[in-house]
Amino acid sequence: MIRFRTILATGLTAAATVTLFAGPAQADSVSRHAHAHFDGDGSMFVDVTRPAVGDTVVDVEWHKSACGVTDGVYGCDSVSRSAYDVPVTRFSFSLTDGAKLTATVPYRESRQHCDVVDGDEICGERQESTGSTVLKVTWVPNGEPLERERWTAEDGTVHISTSTWTTVSGSGFGSAYDDPASSFGKLSRSRSIPPAA
Repeated sequence: MIRFRTILATGLTAAATVTLFAGPAQADSVSRHAHAHFDGDGSMFVDVTRPAVGDTVVDVEWHKSACGVTDGVYGCDSVSRSAYDVPVTRFSFSLTDGAKLTATVPYRESRQHCDVVDGDEICGERQESTGSTVLKVTWVPNGEPLERERWTAEDGTVHISTSTWTTVSGSGFGSAYDDPASSFGKLSRSRSIPPAA
């Protein structure tokens, strides 16, 4: 009887030793993304990313062109403003309740005038400058999240992506957008589940 207890105790010690050296299970990670497309007084594209690890950032592009005939020559003045990887602190996200963004965004601006002469486009020198704008965007889901994708990576990690289409409204760069017919948005949430140890 003593010998059986000794063997049992030894086995439990070995099992405990194995458990002690096993690495901790990796936790699931979740990232979130919001996209908005606006047309109207200039076109504006907004992408907000909240990664599983790291800062929430926004990318934004805004473009506007005005064209007409001057002295018999057709020409266009275009303005482009853009900012990438700008950290933001005021961003709320929910697939069911929607999302809101408010951010002060420093941007780069590019201006150029082009004329069309005898079928050829002749452009003047591009003018570069910088500026800052307050960017505000609101996403309102059109319904319950319906789009769902699931796939497994080569390392065994399972990825699950859930998204929903939204209406959007917002403002930035001196333009305001509140017409659902000329804008759309999408909210996405991606979950990564590591393989079991």
